[in-house]
Amino acid sequence: MRILLDTNITIDILTNRQPFCTDSIACYKKALLHGDKIYISTVSVADVMYITKQNFSDKSKQLQTVLNFINTLKIAKVTEKDLRFGFSGIMPDFEDSLQSYCAKRHHIDYIITRDVKDFKLSNVKAIEPTVFLSLY
Repeated sequence: MRILLDTNITIDILTNRQPFCTDSIACYKKALLHGDKIYISTVSVADVMYITKQNFSDKSKQLQTVLNFINTLKIAKVTEKDLRFGFSGIMPDFEDSLQSYCAKRHHIDYIITRDVKDFKLSNVKAIEPTVFLSLY
């Protein structure tokens, strides 16, 4: 299976954000255990670096933590086509539209997110962590 971790799931995992981290971490571990291909988009990496900076004692700790995590994932590069889709307005949230189109190009089966409602118009099915865990 091929999954894309949405930004909110990645932040849950990296910052132990309560009460969400338990299910988010369980998804990540389950996917690793089953040999699933786990992706993160380049836009998520940038967002994660910006959003999590206050969660770390210093920049080098943040860099090392995020790098160690993304080294276990595949990187889904956001392209000009993804950006153009984002600007199309088909999906109301720009970042989610980038995730959706990028996931489609990488033949992703599921986007794991806590914001399923924002992906109603996505070409790739978005599911919550608990739903993902129930697939096994």
